[in-house]
Amino acid sequence: MLNIYKYVFMILPFIILWSNPVLLLAQNTRTFVSLEEVWGEVKKQNLHFRNAALQTEIAELTYKTSLGNVLNPRMPLSATMINNTKLQQNFIPAEAFGGPTGTFREVTLGQQYNTLLSFQPQFDIINMSGIAQIKAARINKEIVQTQNEINEYALYQNVNVTYHNIVSFQRQKKILVENLKVAEQIKSIVKNRFDEGVARKQELNEAEVNVISVKDKIEQIDINLDIQKQILALFFENNIMPEINENVADNFFDESQTPEKNTLAHRSIVLQSGFLRQDIRVLQYQYYPTLSFTSSFNWQSLSNNQFFADNSANIRYNFVGLKLSWDFPTVQRLSSIKNKQYQLLNLKNQEVKTKNEADTQARQLSLEYEKASGQWANNQSITLLKKDTYDKNMFQYQENILTLDRLLTSYNDLLIAQLNEAYGLTNITFTKHKILINNQYK
Repeated sequence: MLNIYKYVFMILPFIILWSNPVLLLAQNTRTFVSLEEVWGEVKKQNLHFRNAALQTEIAELTYKTSLGNVLNPRMPLSATMINNTKLQQNFIPAEAFGGPTGTFREVTLGQQYNTLLSFQPQFDIINMSGIAQIKAARINKEIVQTQNEINEYALYQNVNVTYHNIVSFQRQKKILVENLKVAEQIKSIVKNRFDEGVARKQELNEAEVNVISVKDKIEQIDINLDIQKQILALFFENNIMPEINENVADNFFDESQTPEKNTLAHRSIVLQSGFLRQDIRVLQYQYYPTLSFTSSFNWQSLSNNQFFADNSANIRYNFVGLKLSWDFPTVQRLSSIKNKQYQLLNLKNQEVKTKNEADTQARQLSLEYEKASGQWANNQSITLLKKDTYDKNMFQYQENILTLDRLLTSYNDLLIAQLNEAYGLTNITFTKHKILINNQYK
């Protein structure tokens, strides 16, 4: 029953792809010969870089807007046309018109048709808060750029991990395929002995189990390879199904890489602190008075006949001047400033933390590389020794001096040693590229 579930699990991805032919058509297979090629294609395909460009444009627009807000120009233009269908009636002493004292005369005041066009240009002359906003917007541009670099750094490191997982699995599969031939050779020798009556059935069973075990490892490697390739395809937004040349990592073993101090995270926190300090100034400067230029240009047409009649009365009146406005502090604004000051204290603590991390990160990377190099060298030595032991055990087994279980033990020891050596080599190239990414975003 377990074997049935195992094979169902293996063919399930193919069933999904077959039922969704769009996925198959959308992905074009492409072979990459270096991690640098993968990075280059990721930069073309991954939506992160498009989003980063949009964020940069938004930050640039915010900066340009802050420049315009220093003057804060306003040019309201309004036009009204009013038809007073019934004008107001007023009573005026009749003696003003030569009538008897103590009497009143009903008089209609106003014009039925009233047209008004008003244009009121205004702009700020001194606006301390607006001036402070310019620096805040400039710092925000740097924050956005730094955050984009942080996101790229994380993206490239994730690609590095997935890429070397594929390389590692491909190397392991190559080793397993070669050892499968050896396992089948051992099984063949045991089978011949069993047929000749000089080997027990238990020995033949163990030889067959050894072959099945290696085949199972190859099947698991194939599944893991498919998973890692699908993960790598996600970095291409599923537009490409990648194939990796399994020997490319060997070419990146010519020289060591020296880690450099990476201050990207620390720089981001410093910029955030600077932005928050400037944001506090923006709020504080709102307490300062603002001096503005104000003006009004008006044209009015009055008539009792119709709108814009020939005999209508045209009136023009204008003014220019200065306006001083001053907003007193509000509880909400004071609370906002205090809240940001607390946030600033928290960022200062993070500055110290990220600075310490930056000081030790380069050393950690250097130690990781030294560790990987040492492990690989030791694994090479172990592999040579295990190979020598296996060869001697095989000779002794063929001469009927050694038992099968001792031979299979040495065989599996050699297999493990070869897999560890392959992993160690991949780990070296992985660590080197990790250092390269670190040095690129310093």
